[in-house]
Amino acid sequence: MLNSENLAANFCGLLAQQGKKDPAVEWKVLGQEKDGSLLVNWVSKSVDQTRSHVGIFEAPTKNFEILYTFPERENIIQASVNNSRTLLVYVKKVEPKENEEFARYLPYLVEINRAKEKKVPPPFELLAMDRSKQVMVQFLWKKRDNFDKTYKDKFLVMIHEECILLFTVSIKKILSADDDGHSTASLRIDFKTDQWFCDTKELISESIVRNFTWCQWDPEIQSLYYIHFKPLTRITLEKDEEKEDLSPTLSAFQFHDDLPMETVLNIPLNLPKIPITESGTMVIYEDDTIPLRIHDSSLNLVIVSNEIGMLFVCHYYLYMPVKPPEETGKMESVHFAYSVTILHHGCVIHCVVPGISWEKAKLMKPTFALHGDHHLLVFQADLFAHLLDVGLSHEPCCHIVCPPPVQLPVTHLVPCVKWGSLTFDSATLNLVSMSVSKSHLIETFKADTSLDNRISILHYFSVHAVDMDLVAELIGILMEHPLSLDIGSLMKEVLIGGTYASVKKGLPPEAVALIRYLPLTMSNPLKPIQAKVNDLSVGISHETLYNTNMMLLSSQQRLSPYRTDIWTCLWDRLNENKEPVRFSSEQVVEKLMFSLACYQPETLSRCTTPMSPVGPKIGGNDVFSLSHRNQVTDLPFVELEECTASKQEHVISVNLRELSVHLAKYTAKQNVGFRWLKNSYDQAPTYVHTVASMYASAQYEMSKILCGFVCRFAGVDAHQETSKGFSLIDSLSSSRQYSLYYSLEKFCLAVQSLAYPLPQGFSSFFAYLGYRTLSYDMFLQYVQRHVFELQIDVMKAILSDLGDNQEGLRRKLNLLSMLPQSRARRLLNKWTHSTSIQIRARDHATNILCGVPVFPRGSHGQLKQNVRHGGIYPENQETIAPLDTFLDLLTAKANLNEIDFNLLIDATISSLEKSSLA
Repeated sequence: MLNSENLAANFCGLLAQQGKKDPAVEWKVLGQEKDGSLLVNWVSKSVDQTRSHVGIFEAPTKNFEILYTFPERENIIQASVNNSRTLLVYVKKVEPKENEEFARYLPYLVEINRAKEKKVPPPFELLAMDRSKQVMVQFLWKKRDNFDKTYKDKFLVMIHEECILLFTVSIKKILSADDDGHSTASLRIDFKTDQWFCDTKELISESIVRNFTWCQWDPEIQSLYYIHFKPLTRITLEKDEEKEDLSPTLSAFQFHDDLPMETVLNIPLNLPKIPITESGTMVIYEDDTIPLRIHDSSLNLVIVSNEIGMLFVCHYYLYMPVKPPEETGKMESVHFAYSVTILHHGCVIHCVVPGISWEKAKLMKPTFALHGDHHLLVFQADLFAHLLDVGLSHEPCCHIVCPPPVQLPVTHLVPCVKWGSLTFDSATLNLVSMSVSKSHLIETFKADTSLDNRISILHYFSVHAVDMDLVAELIGILMEHPLSLDIGSLMKEVLIGGTYASVKKGLPPEAVALIRYLPLTMSNPLKPIQAKVNDLSVGISHETLYNTNMMLLSSQQRLSPYRTDIWTCLWDRLNENKEPVRFSSEQVVEKLMFSLACYQPETLSRCTTPMSPVGPKIGGNDVFSLSHRNQVTDLPFVELEECTASKQEHVISVNLRELSVHLAKYTAKQNVGFRWLKNSYDQAPTYVHTVASMYASAQYEMSKILCGFVCRFAGVDAHQETSKGFSLIDSLSSSRQYSLYYSLEKFCLAVQSLAYPLPQGFSSFFAYLGYRTLSYDMFLQYVQRHVFELQIDVMKAILSDLGDNQEGLRRKLNLLSMLPQSRARRLLNKWTHSTSIQIRARDHATNILCGVPVFPRGSHGQLKQNVRHGGIYPENQETIAPLDTFLDLLTAKANLNEIDFNLLIDATISSLEKSSLA
């Protein structure tokens, strides 16, 4: 947010370029038209006189034009010009004199830019008498075209708590002797060359609104919003002698070029009871010209809209929940609150900022303005800046609370139509670019440790900004405190948001509607958000509106049913499924709890998933094409699983199945996204499988990317290390091992709690890191709780490290007993120790005796004959007798080619040697 320049200084420079040398002072903004042009008023001081002027500034072309010059100084507070720049309506405010009590408002109509005439006609007073109530005027803008010889223009005169009048004024061409009455050219008015006049005798007015308490003009969509009071609907037929209760209602008129106006909106408002001003009561008015509003100080309401279908009703107020002490009667602090009714989402956001001093609160005038395509910015100088995530892309959530970007000495920032983020201070006319920069959000992320706010900022960068480089920077901030309890939730937000953005970017047009069913964020919109701004505690909550579609006209009820505008967009939006059932990872976690309990990767064949070599290559690199994709292609371990089917593929296959079922269920129920297809039922499964495959692939890619971020900020950057895997862990110091372990532990917990797949090779790397970092007893507990997976590669490294002493043998056997039988057998076959031989021999003999089929390598019948004839211990035949007896028993149970005699003999010899040594 930068304080760049001053509007008044720029206008003075433009006047100097036109040769106007008189000093111009007391600049005032009078209003803004549909094309973004700004009407201003100033006073020029010359040697002999002081005069007021009205000019218009066109921002795109930097053109400044003087529309009207008054013969003397006038207090002009508001003005409007028609599209052809021929008529000007303005309001003059006369301050009360010593013997008067109220200021007076006088509206005027004046002709401007009269061709071939140097003398400009005097202003025409619109109303027969002036008003003590606030009066504002506004032209309706039509499309600029060649006008007939009699051209009609319309403008509004709004009188507070009295009425809104629609005036129709006629502009006629003065036909000269040179004009041919039968030619087409003579029937058109060229305001630059022809003579014309405004026929005030044909000035027609009609009252379109009576007794309103508030109104606002929207120049961009040519709509008039106003609040009036309607009687409450009675449930009983009993007569009530008391005064009938009135309910405030927000209505809207939509004006057209070629059609009559129509009422398009009726919203019952839940506002504090607004007292109707009685005659003779002193009323305080603030003459707001942008946006053009007519109201007194009892109701602070502003409407923000967008042509693409967004409408916000913003109301701010002060209240004090506790009555002040009677002995003082003074208010030390109050609560500042505002509510934003988001009509296109059918909900209301409430915000409360407590503990503001009364002296500051009574001067507060927050600014409500659109910030990009997805956010509404609520800004109050010196206090806060709120970014409300209220765009059309998804339901409202993840609102950001941050301190003001720069402590600017501003009174009230006024946003301008079609000026982007540029605003001006209503008191000083300083131009200010009102936008919250990415660097400011990063500083907020560092300063505010509240979980809700940090999740919202991560959502902003991963989903809306799609800037994973900045997400990586935020992960680095988190890694500065690796023991924080919030790291897991924040990592989950990165995983969900990054996956959502990746899929949304790569979806085919036919499947875009399905994005509303995918997981979006960790934030719960129904849960109130708590955050801190400096010393202020801020609370934001949601409330759902009911029957919002009854507040609008349907397309069939419109004057032109086939015309598309903001109101038809709102109607279509409110009649869609307002609460899509998004896919939840909890159902996948629940399924994995049962399937992983009996999961045996050595006995399964490889799955067909987006990450398998033989699986479909939907998504992958084509889908996940974020800017950082090539920067995190390397991990500090070898991405390889030494098993037939990896656990990662199993997790992905379960995600694929559950997400496909979820999408198929709700698309069939809602029939969303396939209306243009002839046979939606047949085509829907095709798109469901496409979206599910892309999402599963993006899950795996996002898991790898986050793992790379975590390793890098834990002090192990794969691009800078010379080794990988177990050798890398062995080369690290104990402090670096601890740092890497605790960071990867948080990552592993976040990934598994979301049922995301871990990168290939991560499980073995993480288990060996835990073996090197933790004590053996703690490591064993992690293995027993299935935190560490003892794959073949990590078991080989651990077994070779334990040694063959008595304690090492005990630990080896303990670890082997925790493995699946097939995996333990493979490891025992590679272990040449006598203990391994004895275990395998006992297992082999047990299988034969139990009738389990065994298939040893080769035949060993010759060995049995040698044993029978004393080929082993010829000097002591008694020592071999038990073995002979046992072999005879085995021979009776199995064929000779099924018995591994070498294994049994070696086990017997090692057992005898062990006994003799003992």
